Amino acid sequence: MNVSNKIFFDALVRFLGSLKLSFVLLLLLGALAAQKAIMAQKAIDMEDEPWFLTALNTLGGISPEAVSTLLMVVLGLFVINLLLSSVKMVKKVRGRQEAFKRLKTAREISRLADHAVITVTGDPSDRLIAFFAGRGLKVTGEQGPEGIRLHAGKRQAGLWGGFFFHLTFMIVLVGALLSTLTRYAGYIALSPGDIFVEKRSGYMRVTDRPLLFGRDRLFRLRLDNIDVSYWKPGLAKQRANIVTLFAADGTDLGRQRMEINHPLHVDGVTVYQGTRQGFVADLHVTDRAGTTVKARARFRFPEQPGERMTSSITLPGTEVTLLMELFTEKIREIQGLERFFPNHIATLIKVSSVERGAPVFRGVVFRGTALSFEGLTVGFDDLKPYSSFVVKRDYGVPVIFASFISLLLGLIVAYYWVPENWWAACERNEEEGYRITIGAVTERYSETFAERFAEQVEALQSEVRKT
Repeated sequence: MNVSNKIFFDALVRFLGSLKLSFVLLLLLGALAAQKAIMAQKAIDMEDEPWFLTALNTLGGISPEAVSTLLMVVLGLFVINLLLSSVKMVKKVRGRQEAFKRLKTAREISRLADHAVITVTGDPSDRLIAFFAGRGLKVTGEQGPEGIRLHAGKRQAGLWGGFFFHLTFMIVLVGALLSTLTRYAGYIALSPGDIFVEKRSGYMRVTDRPLLFGRDRLFRLRLDNIDVSYWKPGLAKQRANIVTLFAADGTDLGRQRMEINHPLHVDGVTVYQGTRQGFVADLHVTDRAGTTVKARARFRFPEQPGERMTSSITLPGTEVTLLMELFTEKIREIQGLERFFPNHIATLIKVSSVERGAPVFRGVVFRGTALSFEGLTVGFDDLKPYSSFVVKRDYGVPVIFASFISLLLGLIVAYYWVPENWWAACERNEEEGYRITIGAVTERYSETFAERFAEQVEALQSEVRKT
C-alpha cells in the first residue's frame, strides 16, 4: 500500500468511526424506523399534519422497498461505526492506562493542577509507599540515583465506562437481529376441556415461521376452567384460567393458574393470558345436497351496558356470510355482568344473511334446534365460554434486557468508579534533606477532589515527618 492510499484508508476509518457520524446515523435510523412503523401512519388521523410527519410521508412515498433498503444500508453503516469506534475507544483507554502508569519526574508532577511539595529530614520512601497502600492504592515505582519515583492508582476500570455505552448499542443490535430471526406469535381461543397442541396448524392466527428455531414444540395445554369477573362491562376485575400443561412426550407438567402478567413458560415459549373472553357457539350448516360443515361463532363479552353480542361467519367454500346475535341467560352467571342484561332469559341466536351488502333477517335458533331458509339449515349445537391466549417466542428479548444491564454498569463505572492516579518523586537535597513532590488527577469531581487532595497531603506530611 503506497503512502497516499494509506492516508486515504486511515481517513476513511476515522470518518466511519467518528462520533459525528454516529449522531447522523442515529437520526436517520430514528426517522426511517418511525416512517415505517408508527408516525407516518398516524398522520392520516390528523387534520393538520406537523411538518416532520409530512416529510416522513414524502419519504415513504418513494416506495416501501426503497425505504427498507435505505434502512438496511443505514443500519449496516451504524454497525460498522460502532465496531470501529469501539476499537478506537479500546485503544484510547489502553493508551491512557499506560500513560497513567508511567512514572513522572518532579517537574512533570509540579505541572499538575493538584500538587504539593513536602520536605523532610529522613528518608521517607517506606512511609510514602505505606501511606499510598493504606488508602487502597496500587503502588509501583523505581529507585534511582536521585531518589524514588512512585505511581499509585485505584479504580482504573472506571476508564472503561464509555466503552459500556458502545457495548450497550451492540447488544441491542444483536438482540434486535436475534429477535427478527426467532420471533413469532400466535393466537388461540379455548373452551373448558379443549386441548391446544403447539404446532402451526393449531393456531387460529399465527405469524410467519421464523428463520431460526422454527420447529413446532408440540407441548399441550388443556383449559380446565375459566375464572373471569368484572367490576362492570368493559372493566375486568379478574381474568384467569386454570390450565394443565403436558410436555411433548406426554409428561404431566402440572396444573397452574394463569393471570394477566403471570404467563407460563414452557420449552422456550411464553403463553400469556389473553384479554378476550366470551361465548363460542358450535354450529352446523347443511345445504340442499346434504353437505354439512361445522362452524364456530365467537361472541365477546359486552364492554358496555346493553351492548349486543354479535359475530359473523362465512361458510367454507362459499361466499355466504351469516350475521348472528347471541342472547343467553348465561351472561348473568358472570360476576359483574348479571344486572346489566336482564332481557337475556334464554339461549338463542338471531340469524341474518348478507344479501347485496345488506343484512336480511332469517329467524332465531335456540340451542339444540335448527333454522332453515333458502336451502340452508343452520343448527345450534352447543354454547360454551371461551378464553383467549397469546403464545410468543422471542429469543432477542433477554438479550435486549441484558443491554440495560450493560447500560447500568456503564453508568455505575463512569460515575461511581472514578479512577484516581497519584505520583510522587522523592529527591535528596543536601540543604533540606528530602524533597517530596506529590500530585494527583481524577476523571471527575475535580473540585471536591481538590479538597480531599489537600487533606491527604496534610495527612501524608504528618506521616512522613514522624521520627
